[in-house]
Amino acid sequence: MIVRKNLFLADRAAAWLIALAVWCFAAPTQGIILFRTGDPTANTTEPTGQLAGSGWQYEGTFGDFLGTAIAPHYFITAKHFGIVSDKFFYHGTNYTVVRWFEDSASDLRIFEVAETFPLFAPLYPRGDEVGQHLVVIGRGSRRGPENLVNGQPRGWDWGATDSVQRWGENVVTDIRQLSGFGEMLYVLFNQNGLPDEAHLSGGDSGGAVFLNDGGIWKLAALNTDVDGPFYFGPGGNGLFFAALYDERGRYTADGTLISGNAPVPSGFYSSRVSSRLGWIYSIIDPGLANIATRVSVGTGDRVSIAGFIIQGDALQAKPVAIRGLGPSIQAGGVPIPGRLADPVLELHDATGAIVSTNDNWRGAQATEIQNRGLAPGDEREAVIIASLATGNYTAVLRGAGGGNGIGLIEVYDLDQRGDSRLVNLSARGFVGTGNDVLIGGLIGRSVSKRLLLRALGPELAAHGVAGQLIDPALELHDANGAILSANDNWRDAPNSSEIAASGLAPSDDRESAILVPFPPGAYTAIVHSSGEAGTGVALLEAYLVN
Repeated sequence: MIVRKNLFLADRAAAWLIALAVWCFAAPTQGIILFRTGDPTANTTEPTGQLAGSGWQYEGTFGDFLGTAIAPHYFITAKHFGIVSDKFFYHGTNYTVVRWFEDSASDLRIFEVAETFPLFAPLYPRGDEVGQHLVVIGRGSRRGPENLVNGQPRGWDWGATDSVQRWGENVVTDIRQLSGFGEMLYVLFNQNGLPDEAHLSGGDSGGAVFLNDGGIWKLAALNTDVDGPFYFGPGGNGLFFAALYDERGRYTADGTLISGNAPVPSGFYSSRVSSRLGWIYSIIDPGLANIATRVSVGTGDRVSIAGFIIQGDALQAKPVAIRGLGPSIQAGGVPIPGRLADPVLELHDATGAIVSTNDNWRGAQATEIQNRGLAPGDEREAVIIASLATGNYTAVLRGAGGGNGIGLIEVYDLDQRGDSRLVNLSARGFVGTGNDVLIGGLIGRSVSKRLLLRALGPELAAHGVAGQLIDPALELHDANGAILSANDNWRDAPNSSEIAASGLAPSDDRESAILVPFPPGAYTAIVHSSGEAGTGVALLEAYLVN
């Protein structure tokens, strides 16, 4: 928690949280003070009853502060207190920090660790936080003895430092902007009737705020700051917390209300997660990393086509690489027969205009291609590297001089940490008989999305494609080749109602769709002809959906 620097001398990027009824000041102390009793031993273990599972299990220690695990290799905390350790202690294990990512638009910083967390918090996804009951967790300063000024109770001296994690409750009051830190959940200390009403104080920065979403507690904010009124004056050690006020007045250590004039209630600010989900997911859940499509490449409508969509920050270009392979294609280390001898690659934007072309990769981009480890095994193969704005794009693979053969077209996301990402990948090609199928290789990095695959054929006629596959069937395989799911006619899928609800159901009942969880890993999708349905052009599409 950053305490206002015009009110206090912040000698150590002061960042803390007092749960329940006390004053906020900038000093390196830890602990939580309870509103009712001030008991330093209370609320120091995981909540139970109706508050069971309310986020305590996702908190780890980062130096003197807290962080929250949000993905298998990532935790999040406040940015303002700096890089305080190279370890994150979580569930009894030290995890090694390997890199971090700062959000320029908020007080959030995400750290990546080398090892894998055993569990991690879901993120609160909506903007309806106001009025909701919250649980807040921190390591703020404990309360010491009461401080008197002219015989009148005015606050408490600083208590002992014990670095103990504690929790409290409150209700979200408002959404506010905090200069330099973006959108915040603002929480008043206003005697809302909860038994463990919480406020923030020194040492609680980076602690978490959790809200209940349909029975699941989700991370909604990270503790950042407090506001006044604040006072300091003579005390046993020269500094003390002025009394925390709520809207009715000031409370003594046993919860007794002291009547008389009182300032407006003070409150705390926590960085709002829902306003920064795009940035967070761009780091922890970038989604589809690439697609590789192997298909029989012909002429006319039988060329191989890969489409992809870039969404996100319109001002941030997305670097991608597209490769068109033929001579180097192997299966099990053995060159496959009928390979495309000399691939030619084109990249088109949404208007159909050509963005870039390549025939033989050893050209102007050869050095960058090699530096990125994307050099093909044969000089006749093609590669394009481009930084693209948000929008729809199409990569076309054909044979030089009208050549035919089996080709492989690949699309790579070269930077998965920005605010823009690949949200849909597709591949179009000719499906024949036997092993002459359309194969799509997918690499996923999602922790929160599901994968929706579509195999289309009949509806391609409406888009001017002749000779479409009449009845496509679809399979999804894992990295070991095992079939994870299969479908022939999407309405026969066990979750067809969910497919329909996604808005992505095929328009023809003969077309296929699969909707499955999509944990990180490598996958292969295969489109083939159903039974004796013949041959034709098919389209394979991959979407990430909630």
